[in-house]
Amino acid sequence: MNESDPIDELMDHASDEDLSLSERVRARPRYLDLENHTIEQNIWALAVPLIAERLLQAVVNAADIAMVGRVGAASVVAVGLSNQISMIATSFYDAIRVGTTSVVARRIGAGQYDEAQQTLRQSLIIAAILGMAAFILISAFAGPSLRLMGAEKDVIEQGIPYSYWKGLSMLFQFITMTFTAALRGAGNTRLPMFSGILVNITNLCGNYALISGNWGFPAMGTAGAGLATAFAHFVGMVVVLALAIKQPNPISDFYKGSFRPHKDTLSSVMSIGLPASGERLTLRGAQLLYARAIAGLGTNAYAAHQIAIRIESMSLVIGFSFGASATTLVGQYLGFGNAEKAEESAWKCQKLASMAMGCAGVGLFLAAPYVVQLFTPDNPEVIRLGSTVLRIVAVAQPIMGMNHVFAGSLRGAGDTAWTMLITGSSAWIVRVGLTYLFTGVLGLHLPGAWYAMVIDLAIRCLLFRWRFKTGKWKEIAV
Repeated sequence: MNESDPIDELMDHASDEDLSLSERVRARPRYLDLENHTIEQNIWALAVPLIAERLLQAVVNAADIAMVGRVGAASVVAVGLSNQISMIATSFYDAIRVGTTSVVARRIGAGQYDEAQQTLRQSLIIAAILGMAAFILISAFAGPSLRLMGAEKDVIEQGIPYSYWKGLSMLFQFITMTFTAALRGAGNTRLPMFSGILVNITNLCGNYALISGNWGFPAMGTAGAGLATAFAHFVGMVVVLALAIKQPNPISDFYKGSFRPHKDTLSSVMSIGLPASGERLTLRGAQLLYARAIAGLGTNAYAAHQIAIRIESMSLVIGFSFGASATTLVGQYLGFGNAEKAEESAWKCQKLASMAMGCAGVGLFLAAPYVVQLFTPDNPEVIRLGSTVLRIVAVAQPIMGMNHVFAGSLRGAGDTAWTMLITGSSAWIVRVGLTYLFTGVLGLHLPGAWYAMVIDLAIRCLLFRWRFKTGKWKEIAV
């Protein structure tokens, strides 16, 4: 005869409303144990799957460019410019992603699982609407958008079919990202990791099959790259939906509730998410001007810049992962009613991120010329410039790690208006302003642009840290 679990009995005889906060928290399945596990244990439980997922994504992105590059330079430009358009759409969607993670984390921390599931339902509605709008607009205006960006005829011809499939993939991607945002807010980064790994492997295999025509498939060029992306994100959407329902977790019953719009829930998500979207859009605008200034330095300088960014993105995975962990932990501890633990978790994430990225910076500094040479073995000028800027940013790796964590902590608390203000003002005033000063007036060439970027990130880090230390984020109601 099996003994009954007292927690099961508790849940059989009481609804969430009848239980105390501590009873509700213990009575539901959790991925983070805020009471019994140390903060470090919870940090690593969140960060390790994120690091694994993002590293694979960075590797696959590099492989994608290599495969498209075999078709020709025009194909690379077509894919690159089309992705610029889709990134603008993603900036609007960020309102849902950031808002969902923050609100779900707060609700899970408070043991309000029904409200967390309702948040997911409402976010899915908006994500589907935005995804469909992105598909229609990107497909309809691909040609004019590419012409507006200065693309030549052959680039436009290859960019239009790629944009169609890329636009369709946005619908699947937005829905998938909404699920993963909710799961991360609930403290589960493992299911998003499995989904992300599957998407990246499917995309890589699809590119190999469809771009150049392998395994009996037709050679479709850039259209094949777009189709592979759309199919991979469709597979990812189906898998993450199945896992979210089948695997026991705090949001697995989301589909049982009503999908009718709920004003208060949408208001909570959008009050946090809209400033986050504004932050992304302002940063994106500054980055476009930054890239334009670098493009004016010549082909070798821009090639070195692009290669250095792809290499540096490997180390940024660490900062992003600890920043996302801080977002979840700060939100959950605040919902749990323990602001002190929320603050402590942020400081510990900051310490781990700066140490880990400091180690990555040492490796980046020492290996810079050898890694750049893997991308372009026959161009000494690109190797020299790429190595120089990589060593500039290698020194700043600890600052970048702290930047991610402090910003992520503020987002987890719902203090996204300040992250938007700090990011937007620093990116436009410091990065863009200093880039044109250093490259155009002082003649520092490509290293000058990277000095400007590092100064921008350092100032942001100081401002994020100042805002975090004020403690006003603890008072924000979500």
